[in-house]
Amino acid sequence: MRKQLFFDDNGLFGKENVARVGGKPTLTATYSDGVCSTDYCTGWAFRLDDGRWRLLYFGHGTAFAGMRLFAAISEDGVHFAPEILNPAPADGDFAHQVMLLPEGAEVAFIYEDAHAEPAARYKLLLAQHDMAQLCVQDLLYVSGDLLNWTLKEGVRWGDGTEPLASVFYNEKTQKHTVILRPFWGIRRVGYKETADWEHFSDFVNCLNVDAADEHLAEIYGMYAFAYEGMFIGLPHLYRGLSSEYNAKYKNGTIDTQLAYSYDGRYWQRGLREPFISGVAPTDGPAHPMVWVFNAHADAQGIKFFASASEYEHGHAFAHPGTGKILVYTLRTDGFVALESADASRASVVTTREKVWHGGELHLNLKAAGATLAVFASDESELVAGNVLGVAHPLAGYGHEDCVPFDGDSTDWVPQFKNGATLSALAGKTLVFEVRFENGALFSLAGDYTDVFNTEAARYRRFGVLPQK
Repeated sequence: MRKQLFFDDNGLFGKENVARVGGKPTLTATYSDGVCSTDYCTGWAFRLDDGRWRLLYFGHGTAFAGMRLFAAISEDGVHFAPEILNPAPADGDFAHQVMLLPEGAEVAFIYEDAHAEPAARYKLLLAQHDMAQLCVQDLLYVSGDLLNWTLKEGVRWGDGTEPLASVFYNEKTQKHTVILRPFWGIRRVGYKETADWEHFSDFVNCLNVDAADEHLAEIYGMYAFAYEGMFIGLPHLYRGLSSEYNAKYKNGTIDTQLAYSYDGRYWQRGLREPFISGVAPTDGPAHPMVWVFNAHADAQGIKFFASASEYEHGHAFAHPGTGKILVYTLRTDGFVALESADASRASVVTTREKVWHGGELHLNLKAAGATLAVFASDESELVAGNVLGVAHPLAGYGHEDCVPFDGDSTDWVPQFKNGATLSALAGKTLVFEVRFENGALFSLAGDYTDVFNTEAARYRRFGVLPQK
């Protein structure tokens, strides 16, 4: 099953009366343990084998010295409470404390490695600052339970980079990808790859600010994760800065935009607007800094975990007490939508050619009068050295043959009045056209291979699918 999202128009032949609109996650829950102020980039949630959720986070506080790692527990992955790990902690410690971090250290990321042996199922990437040498030691710890951690001697996941890292597994390369900065204080994003957590590739830059960004903005870091055959990035935009002749540190806000990649290496920016932001909240206090550093997708939708502060950059790190963990929720595939620009007119979205392997089409949309039409691209036209597919309507698969859909569904399967099915069209190259009114289309999914014009012609002639 493949899924088409609409970050760009790469997979479309046409669209009419639609605008690309960014998703708006909903702030669903807020967590604060009253001890640890999570003004830093922190907050990683994991589904445990018993069905509960464990949240790990680090920070500082007014009641203790240094940085510490803490744990919270939840039944639903949304509403958390401190996890009592030691009912009788030693003097100066806390019942939900996992460990005291080394001096000058911050947690860069915590990752569940599904390909590791049980004792190393979880990876903790630590960045330990050495102020005397102005460098960072990028250390790796492993654990089988998220609570007991062991240092992997001699392993360095970065070359002196500070926190703001993230990790995902890339099925296309069969490697773990570490998203990170190149060095301490350099605010751009790149990646390293590893297959064994001992040997790492060289740093490759993959994301910078550009001329379309707000003036003086910087990309502070990026959380990235695999999603439905592609990769979603949440770059942190550090912005709202005034011109001054020193490092950008003493003020400014941080929020999250969208980026995406089809291979996990080459990244593109999405809409240049906040995806998750606490600068202008609809409820509760403003949070000038919101760092999104974890996401989980399931049948109910997508959960995002973010740390936030009521102070601007720089001030937050010196004034513990306002940091919180925020939990946001979003509908399945709700990152971007093709939404009706004029509610009084029909909206139309038409895909490029797809080699259909069988089964039915599944659409995620909310709309009135939605219908699907299917076109067969089974001819080719040679024009000035270009092979162009010629699509024509299929009898029994027109808009007039489709049973209209009204409502909101993450899994609408079009039905045709004459009993025709898409499974009967297996092996053909098809074009799909979705028509709806006053609504939004989020995704479509099915068993297909995307092809461009000459690839489609080669498939029809030789039965050869492109190697992608």
